[in-house]
Amino acid sequence: MEVNRPGHRLTKRAFDYLLAIYILTIQRKRSARLTEISQYVGVTAPSAYEYISELVEMGYIYKMGRGQYSLTPQGVEAILRRIWAHGVLEEMLVRVFKIDIEAACSIASNIDLEIEQKEIEKICSTLGHPRKCPHGMKIPHGGGFDEALERGMCIKIARE
Repeated sequence: MEVNRPGHRLTKRAFDYLLAIYILTIQRKRSARLTEISQYVGVTAPSAYEYISELVEMGYIYKMGRGQYSLTPQGVEAILRRIWAHGVLEEMLVRVFKIDIEAACSIASNIDLEIEQKEIEKICSTLGHPRKCPHGMKIPHGGGFDEALERGMCIKIARE
């Protein structure tokens, strides 16, 4: 499945919602509530509901009950692919271009959705498939929920 296939490209904002649900679900070991998601993303509950409804229709989020949500396998895959791309780009920026870790993280956050998966695969291969990003966070390879990601990740919610 291609996360950013033509006509179905996820925006940074969409990833913010997916990431919020991913993090809240891991932290609380239950589905994420609408109010928690809206607070995490920094919007009102009605705005969050509207956006989440679109992601439910697209198949990235399950509606578990009244105001409760979790990621579908497609949503998990989308998040893990972004974490992978972010970690690989961050590692490249630090290792190859000697950019400061925090600056590299910021740059990677701004471009990780813009670079095609096949290009990230080339970079990843060239770097020897790094297992961790410069922050020491595990870079997921091959998809699937990875318990090692529970301790954290570099990608942050873009609060505009």
